[in-house]
Amino acid sequence: MLRHAGEGAADEGELHGGWMLRRTTGAVLETERNLSAQGVRDGEVLHLAPRRADWPEPEYDDVVEVVASGARRFGRSWSGAATRACALAATATLLLAGLALLVVTGPSWTVPGVIALSMATVLLVAGIVTARAMADVAAGTLLGGVALVYAFAGGLFVAAPDDVKLTGLGVPHLLVASITLFAVALIGYFGVGGGTRVFVAGAMTGLSGAVAGLAGYTGQSAAGGAAVAATLAIGLLPAYPLLSIRMGRLPVPELPSRPEEMLVDKPVPPRSQVYASVVRADETLTGLLTGTAVVSAIAMAFLATSGGVTGVCLVATAVAALLLRARLFPTARHRVPLIVSGLVGVAMLTLAFAFAVDNALLMLFGPLTLAVIAGVVLTGGLVYSKRAPSPYIGRLADTFDVLAIMALVPLACGVLGVYTAVQGLFASFG
Repeated sequence: MLRHAGEGAADEGELHGGWMLRRTTGAVLETERNLSAQGVRDGEVLHLAPRRADWPEPEYDDVVEVVASGARRFGRSWSGAATRACALAATATLLLAGLALLVVTGPSWTVPGVIALSMATVLLVAGIVTARAMADVAAGTLLGGVALVYAFAGGLFVAAPDDVKLTGLGVPHLLVASITLFAVALIGYFGVGGGTRVFVAGAMTGLSGAVAGLAGYTGQSAAGGAAVAATLAIGLLPAYPLLSIRMGRLPVPELPSRPEEMLVDKPVPPRSQVYASVVRADETLTGLLTGTAVVSAIAMAFLATSGGVTGVCLVATAVAALLLRARLFPTARHRVPLIVSGLVGVAMLTLAFAFAVDNALLMLFGPLTLAVIAGVVLTGGLVYSKRAPSPYIGRLADTFDVLAIMALVPLACGVLGVYTAVQGLFASFG
C-alpha cells in the first residue's frame, strides 16, 4: 500500500496531519487494534486518506433498507442450517427425555433395562442407515451417540435386582454397563463411518468403567475403582497423540538407513489419502481426550466425596495434570474437554472443602480464597491473551505437568490401601 502511495507519501503526510485508514462508510480504523478485532474481513476495500480530509457519511433515501442492513451486520438471520441444527438438538433432547422417564420408573429395573437396550439397538441401526444410505453422517452420529447413553443405562438396569434403588447399584452393574457401552461404541465406530470422536470417546469411557468394575471385584470401594480409572486415563495422556496416529493410519516418512537411499525417490501416497488419514487421527485424538475428560470428571466426583484426604489430594493432582496437559494441544477441540474436566475437579475440591471445615471458617475464607484464585486466572488470561508466556514459564509448566502425572500412581496406591496392606504384611512378620 505504501509503495502505491509513492515515495513522497511521508512528506505529504506532514502537510495535512498524517494518513489514516478508513472504510468506505468513512469509519476510521483504530491503529492500536488489529483488523480482525475491528471486523475487517478479507476482500474488504480500505482507503488510505489524509487525516484532516472531510469524509461525509454516504447518503441514503430508504430508512428501512439501512435498518435491515444494520440488522444483518449485527447477526445472521435464521437459515436452513439453523433449522437442521435445531431439529437435531430437539431430537437428542426428546430421546434423552425418554431415557429419563425410564430412570424414574424403577425399581424394578428389568423392564426399563430391556427397553433401554432395545432403544439402543434401534437407534444404532437407524444411525448406521442414516449415515450410510442417506449420506447424512451428522444425523447418524447423533443417533449413534444417543444410542451409547441408552446402552450404558440398559446394561446398568438389566441385571439389577428389582428391590434395589438406583443409588444401590454396585460393581456388577457397572461392569455390565461399561462392557455394553464399549460394544455399542465399537459397532458404531465401524458402522456409522463418521463421528469418530463420539464413538472413540464412548469406547474409552466404557473401557475405563470396565477397569473400575474389575477393581471393585478385588474388594475395592467406589473410590478405589475411581482412582484406578482416573490414574489410567490421565496417566496415558502423553501416549494419546501417538496412539491416534497409529489408529488413524497416518503415513509417516521413512528415514533412510543407508546413504544411497537418500537419492531414491520413494512413491508417496495420494494427497487425498493423506488428508483423510489426518482427519481420522485428529478425530481419534479428540475422542480419546473427550473420553478421558468424562472418566476423570466422574472419578473425581467419587474421590472427592468418599476418598478421604488421599482422595482429595489425588483430585488436586489430577486437576493440575489435566490443566497443564491441556496447554500442549494447539486446537480448541483438544483443549476444551481437558479444561472442562479440570474445572469440574476444582468444583469437587470446593465441595470437599465446604463439607470438611466449620461454617464460620467457610464463610470467612471460602469466598475470599476463590476470589483470589479468580483474580489470578483473570489477570493471567488477560495478559497472556495478548502475548505468549515466557519460555521459562513454559518449562516450569512442563516440569509440573510431568510431576503431576507421576504423582498419580503413589496417590492412587494410597486410596487403594496398598501402603496399609504392606504395613500390615511387615507387621505380621514381626
